[in-house]
Amino acid sequence: MTRGLTSGKLQALARAGYYPILDALRFVLAFCVVVGHFKMIPLFGDPNTGLAYWRLFKHFWATLVFGVPAVIVFFVISGFCIHMPLRGTHHFDVPRYYLRRYTRILIPVAAALVVYKLSGRHTALLGKNSVLWHSPLWSLLCEEIYYALYPLLRWLRNRIGWGILLTIAFPVSVSISAIHPRAADWQDFGPAGTAMILLPVWLMGCLLAEKAEQLTSESQFSSIWLWRTLAWLGSWAAEMMHFKMHISFASTMLWFGVLAYFWLRQEIAHAKTCAPNRYLVAAGAWSYSLYLVHADAGGVAAKLHWAGGEGLLNWFLIMGSSLLFSYLFYVVVEGPSHKLARRITVRGARNASDLRKSPRTIADIAVPSGESLVKEPLRS
Repeated sequence: MTRGLTSGKLQALARAGYYPILDALRFVLAFCVVVGHFKMIPLFGDPNTGLAYWRLFKHFWATLVFGVPAVIVFFVISGFCIHMPLRGTHHFDVPRYYLRRYTRILIPVAAALVVYKLSGRHTALLGKNSVLWHSPLWSLLCEEIYYALYPLLRWLRNRIGWGILLTIAFPVSVSISAIHPRAADWQDFGPAGTAMILLPVWLMGCLLAEKAEQLTSESQFSSIWLWRTLAWLGSWAAEMMHFKMHISFASTMLWFGVLAYFWLRQEIAHAKTCAPNRYLVAAGAWSYSLYLVHADAGGVAAKLHWAGGEGLLNWFLIMGSSLLFSYLFYVVVEGPSHKLARRITVRGARNASDLRKSPRTIADIAVPSGESLVKEPLRS
């Protein structure tokens, strides 16, 4: 349980539009990306040694964590966080929305590009080897497209509803993904094609934002772990389909996104009566930084082979370096960019009384009793 957050406080936060569970999940998901990048903890040694069944088990162990589905869950959370404070038909300040959104997202991206360059990574923005495709920036590029389209999508939602929008978006996604059914990478579809393939996933996050307040918890610990297990099984199945059957992510991640939507519904409902671990919630503050720059600090550590070979100590040093550098990146770059974004105002912004009726962002919502919790999930 998160210390100080009673069931009543959790309900109050939910009514205000803030769900601490999303902060906890964002860190877990970002860490899954890190583990997927540097491989599973080598508890059992070289997977290619030992008897046949033992080798099979070690290969299975190596596949337990897969980063791509974790990124897909981020898309659902992103849609949720963008739409949550802007539900309804009220007017919102579109210029201010764009300024705040791009300030808090693009400043860390620019700093990350500097880190990439200093670490020796190829940083060309265009072409087959673009850093936009060979780094975590591929997903951010898609989200920048969604952020740009959001005012239009919200306008359409207020006229035809999410149901019709999703009814259109799903067939378009499937049709585009069918162009390259064996594609090895999102690069085959380009930024616009990739964004359209995953648009239904992001829209489901927006839909979830409108349903979150009405969700009720079943108060069953076993039930939430069943959903977590199903989410992992879906992730593992997609991994096996990609690497063993050569089925493109573009053909599987849309459907994993549907599973992620229903999983997050259960997480939000469960968290209304059972608070997440407070340390995971706090770590959610800098998980965007962890997502952006984990590979560079961890990559330097990996090249040093401090403990020799691929041993446990070496793995922990790599992970520790990634976590520490990412946290420092948050302190120096991401945190200040958030503060700057909150200060941005433009002419024509609604007055304070209007804003109290509809919180501008999750970061503007106060936590009862001075709880020190971070209030904006990853890349929202």
